[in-house]
Amino acid sequence: MMTQGANIRQSDEGESFAAWKIAAVWTIPAVLSTVETVMFARLGGHPIAVWRAFVGEAPQWFGWAMLTPAILALGERFPLRLPVRASSVLVHAAASLGASLFLAVCDALVNAWVRPSPSGLIANTRNWFLGGLPATTLVYFAIVVASYAWRSSVRLRRREREAAALEAQLRDAQLGALRMQLQPHFLFNSLNAVMALVRDHDTERAVHALSLLSDVLRATVNAGDAHETTLASEIDFVTRYLSIEQVRFGDRLRVVIDVADELRDAHVPVFILQPFVENALKHGVLRGREGNAILISAREHGTSLILDVRDDGRGLAHSTVSGPGVGISNARLRLERMYGSRARLTVRNAANASGVEVSITMPLNRAPTQTHASRQAPVEVAV
Repeated sequence: MMTQGANIRQSDEGESFAAWKIAAVWTIPAVLSTVETVMFARLGGHPIAVWRAFVGEAPQWFGWAMLTPAILALGERFPLRLPVRASSVLVHAAASLGASLFLAVCDALVNAWVRPSPSGLIANTRNWFLGGLPATTLVYFAIVVASYAWRSSVRLRRREREAAALEAQLRDAQLGALRMQLQPHFLFNSLNAVMALVRDHDTERAVHALSLLSDVLRATVNAGDAHETTLASEIDFVTRYLSIEQVRFGDRLRVVIDVADELRDAHVPVFILQPFVENALKHGVLRGREGNAILISAREHGTSLILDVRDDGRGLAHSTVSGPGVGISNARLRLERMYGSRARLTVRNAANASGVEVSITMPLNRAPTQTHASRQAPVEVAV
């Protein structure tokens, strides 16, 4: 008894009430009513065939299925939302009476065949109309209210998806901006190191430093728009950067890398270590003629990866600790954008020694098939 109704398109969210979905919804009460009729007929000693019970109960429910698309359209055309307009109330009141009359006619026609009655069709229609008017009115307005709730739910989900997409775009834009701030600062410091060699007329080391800078720039360009890389790639990048400074300062700079093999495929933000290594060089070490060391380490702590950058230089002044510079602020923002509350960054003077300790905590993400290798001793790298 279902007609092939067209989908009712939603004006805002682009969703639709498909005809088959409407039919499926109204089939449930039709089946339940049929079961109820059959059971009560048997208990009363007047059993009825299931198909007769279904045919007798189906008109009212599948009649609602036929009317639902029109009711949904009226609900959008004449909304019953605050402030409620009198014209909308009148339209829906008239539509509710029309729906009740339509269902009464359907019930009277079908039951005249299934359960013949001495009363005429008009009398049966009147009885069905008056007897079912309270229930049909309630069902009509329940459909209208349910459609509003459904549409509101769909709009909310759509807005949540849009908000999530906009948040992701904003996060990417912010990370891109932070990287653009980082890269020029890094390049200027590297070029300054090369310029110092040129001023000293040390052509051979200046050419070597430019070659190293070329490798670093190539790695920077190859990173593209990626926000994460492996810890192994990050260590390699920092080592190349330190090689430029090594050309200038020679044996006065020592670098120790303490990273276990099983952590080298862990995901870390691109260029996350470089600003702290740069700060260690600029503020902590190479201030005097004596040599200094930088330790870069990684360790696993539960579900977190902890990266440390330590130097044995002069440490940070109180003003620097209380008010972090651009590199530290950018790194903290990047970690917050990428990992939220799961990331943490601390920069402090060493408690029991000279120098500065930087600790970066983030979620540990690595390939699930990675096998755990044995812990290796720290390795001093000749950069």
